[in-house]
Formats: sequence, structure tokens, C-alpha cells
Amino acid sequence: MRTLNAVIERNEDGYYAYVKQIDGSVGGGASYSEVKESLDEMIDICINEDIELQKKYGSGYKIKFEVSLQSVFDLIPEVNISQLAKLGKLNPGLLRQYLSGSKTASELQAIRVMEAIDKLANKLNSITITV
Repeated sequence: MRTLNAVIERNEDGYYAYVKQIDGSVGGGASYSEVKESLDEMIDICINEDIELQKKYGSGYKIKFEVSLQSVFDLIPEVNISQLAKLGKLNPGLLRQYLSGSKTASELQAIRVMEAIDKLANKLNSITITV
């Protein structure tokens, strides 16, 4: 299965997204779920209208989303910033400043935040609920 890289960005009106590999594949919306749905529709339209894209992605694809550090917590508000900072051994006050936009994270700090998110994802994926 091939991977499409989608970039989601936020502006004052909401979210917008585009797929790097498919020209014209853009979406927008007031929320993450709206922009994702809009982008899915545009990807389908682009693939259905282009024979080369049909050959490449017609059998299926997955989308990898790239977002700014500030957008991460807008997209997954269920994540507690303090707990994530603790998990990643990050300064919670500094993490809040990155998220508010009052400070910009260095590339190394952004990697550390992503590693903390990966740790959280691994913890969640390791859980099985029994009934």
C-alpha cells in the first residue's frame, strides 16, 4: 500500500490541507475531521480522473498527515499537555509556549515532542480491553 503525505495547516478561517504527491488535491474545513473528509473526497476525485494516479493508488493508499507543533493539540485535544511533557521529560511550561506560538520549538525539541507522542501511542496500542 502506498503512502500519501498530506500537510494540514491552520489559518484564521479553519484548517486546510493538501497532498504532496497529487496536484490539485486540496481540502478545507472548520475542524480536523472536516478537512480530512474534504481531502479524502478530493483524493478520490483526483484518482478517479487520472489514469496514472489510478495505476499508482487505485489499489489503496494510506495518508500520513504532517502538522505543525501548534496544530497537534488542536487535532487531538484529548492529550493532556502536562502529562505528555512528563512522559517525554519536557518542560511543561515551555511546551505550552510552543503550542501558544509565543515561542518556536527547535528541530530537536519538535523531535522530542514527537517521541513523547509516539510513546503515548505505543502505550495506547498496547492496551486490550476485555469484557
